Amino acid sequence: MPVLVLAGDEEFLLGRRVKALKEELLDPTWASVNFQRLDNANLSAIIDASGQLPFGPGNKVILIDRCDLFTKKRSKGGAAEENDEPKVAKKGKDKVDLLDLFEEAMGAVAPNTYLIFSCPHNFDSTLKTSKAVSKHCQLITFPKEKYWVGTPNPKLDTWCQKEAKSFNATIDTNAVTYLLDGLEADLRQISEELRKAATYILPKTHITLETLEELTPFHSHVFVLTEKWISGRFAEAHLSLKELLSRQSGMPIIAMLQTMLSKWIEMKVLCDKFNDELPTGGGAQKRQLPVGELAKRVAAQTKQHPMVVEKDLKRIGKHSSASLMQKKIELTRLEDLVKTGQMPESHALEVLLTK
Repeated sequence: MPVLVLAGDEEFLLGRRVKALKEELLDPTWASVNFQRLDNANLSAIIDASGQLPFGPGNKVILIDRCDLFTKKRSKGGAAEENDEPKVAKKGKDKVDLLDLFEEAMGAVAPNTYLIFSCPHNFDSTLKTSKAVSKHCQLITFPKEKYWVGTPNPKLDTWCQKEAKSFNATIDTNAVTYLLDGLEADLRQISEELRKAATYILPKTHITLETLEELTPFHSHVFVLTEKWISGRFAEAHLSLKELLSRQSGMPIIAMLQTMLSKWIEMKVLCDKFNDELPTGGGAQKRQLPVGELAKRVAAQTKQHPMVVEKDLKRIGKHSSASLMQKKIELTRLEDLVKTGQMPESHALEVLLTK
């Protein structure tokens, strides 16, 4: 089928597929004249381009890059709205529906002309443009795989193993987990780290956790910093902070800490609520739900993965909701001092880690 729609939030895999299609479909000798790229083109431009034929042997490839025709846009108020493409076009003396012309053009693309839509968003089948193209295209989707730190994901594990194999290497399971957690399942970055590791270990071909820890020290990651801080490992937290600040400014770290504290406070308040709702008899000690049950109830309220919630609840188990709120108040105070120029970012974070 000469019309291909590649759509999804996983831009790395989508881009890789586009590159592979170009190499597969184009004759290298004629590639310079038989390849055309249109940047987020409108319907009129696509209709005009779809009638082209290849020059010489091989195929003609027309890439409509960064296409948003098949995804709902967002207005300033956050409401979804369809693409604002004109609804009519002039054809001779008559007015013709532009979508009808688009659909007709998609069905008339020559067999050796390939129209590739590269859409860095998930395909919305409810749109009129999507319905028009669906009748004549092959849809290939690239949804971003959801990943929660610390939670097994067989699909991503397998992808990492295959990616390592593409660099003529194998990799330990714990090394895969290290990459997924440390890079938050960013496939582009993971691929780059695997490439570096595979080159570094030559002539060997097996990537171990020790190799990755040496090449990519994720202990500086902000999530690790918060875990060390909230668990009272202040000396380790200061070391992580020092390394983290050597790579970036302090404001993104402060913003992330604000987010983490807000999430933990919400969880702790919900736990208090669920425990307070338990029936108690006269003189009986206050009952508490086990952490597993609390995690299920909190996850249902906050729409998170229960396993992730349970790990967070264990992480903040020694803290009350009041103490977490006090930490957030202190962080907000320090953030204000930084933003008003009264305290350096690094000093503010160091003060926070002592609390």
